[in-house]
Amino acid sequence: MTNTVIRVTSMFVLIACAAPVLARAQGADTVARDTLNEHPGWWSRTSRQSGLIVTSGKTYNRVEGLPVMVGPVLHDSVKSAELNASVMGIIRSANTFHWDDQNLGHRVTAEMRVGRGRGYALGASSYDVMTPVETWQLPDPDAALAALFGHRDFRDHFNRHGAKATATFNMSARSSLAFDWSDERWASVNARRVFSVFGNGKSWRANPLVDAGRFHLGVLRANIDTRNDEDNPSTGWLIVAEYERGTGTTTDLGVTSPLARPTLASPRVSYGRGLVDLRRYNRLSPTTWFNARLVLGGWLHGDELPVERRFSVGGIGTVPGFDFRKYEPGTVDVSQCSNGGPPPPGNPAQCERVALGQLEYRNELHSSLFDFLNARAIRLRGIGFTVEPTAVAFVDAGRGWLVGQPSGTLQYSSHSFPRFGTFRTDVGLGLDLGLIGLYAAKAVSSPKEPANVFLRVRRRF
Repeated sequence: MTNTVIRVTSMFVLIACAAPVLARAQGADTVARDTLNEHPGWWSRTSRQSGLIVTSGKTYNRVEGLPVMVGPVLHDSVKSAELNASVMGIIRSANTFHWDDQNLGHRVTAEMRVGRGRGYALGASSYDVMTPVETWQLPDPDAALAALFGHRDFRDHFNRHGAKATATFNMSARSSLAFDWSDERWASVNARRVFSVFGNGKSWRANPLVDAGRFHLGVLRANIDTRNDEDNPSTGWLIVAEYERGTGTTTDLGVTSPLARPTLASPRVSYGRGLVDLRRYNRLSPTTWFNARLVLGGWLHGDELPVERRFSVGGIGTVPGFDFRKYEPGTVDVSQCSNGGPPPPGNPAQCERVALGQLEYRNELHSSLFDFLNARAIRLRGIGFTVEPTAVAFVDAGRGWLVGQPSGTLQYSSHSFPRFGTFRTDVGLGLDLGLIGLYAAKAVSSPKEPANVFLRVRRRF
């Protein structure tokens, strides 16, 4: 029974995580399109298109395994107004779908949207979910497949249980300004027994403890997207800017290094936090591109950031020439902001501010072999995709730091910025095949670090 569950779980995760990538990589399709959605089943033969669905959370990690969501959904529309609602229960595959409080959750949402492109939306939701501490570093498919196949979880997680109200002004189909207000309880969660194809049975990296308690959050978020294509951009801008104002009362504090939180924090917390992710895509010729990314984030005002709102760099999503959460005794760690002593369990993100710059040059390759392979699109579950090899050369530079009384190369005043010579830097080469990419990166700022070879199922950024 356990082996059957594992096989089904693995297949479900692979399909759920790879489907968006396959769709992105698809080429011209000459087969008649699927008309199934034009002939709904017996459960949805109404103008409201309601029904019962079973879907995945499109993620896989060491605290949940595969979250499976089951429940009714409703879609209705009146002229330019659309109403979407769902009531989803969540059961997680960790510990072989064991029935306990960490394996059960829910997500209930209701949203009204007016306008197909430009317009506005109002929504409300209630949830009991597992959330990554840092979502900006690595997309969901990369993180999920690394956990499923490689027994590597490149994220940390905590539980969010609460409710949220959202108001969004849509400037276009992909650009918006949104405001969220939420009332949540945050709690630590443990790594559990989760299957992986390679390395199954080994211990997972500990999931770090977080600052548990009740928090009220106000978040203002702007998303400006002028790219010519959302999945394979060659020109345009993507700018994501977020300001978070949080207040709350902590009941338990996560463990940090001494310098990361030198004094015992007050149970009452009030902080301001910001994050800007700016990307520019440039076509130099029909077959070459030069792309750039800049990320700045961290503490803005108020008390010290809770552990789960802090930052880090390092690993395949940021500066891949350096191993993810690697501990080097006696070395001041500007990736996680540890002062050289043994880090807390799981080596959590502890930086109050972070800066990351990434540059890449892309050159599309052509040969008779690739032209032959692309003469007929490869098909997988009705999706056609082609091999589109692109050589990639890249450089990265990033680091984190603490805010306070200046101390060495780890802590700076709130109005200071670290020297570039203190950043962790790397260079690398890769071959992007459209569906998957193979890359190698070598640290420059620490020449003794060995080169890292890794796979990505999406573009680097």
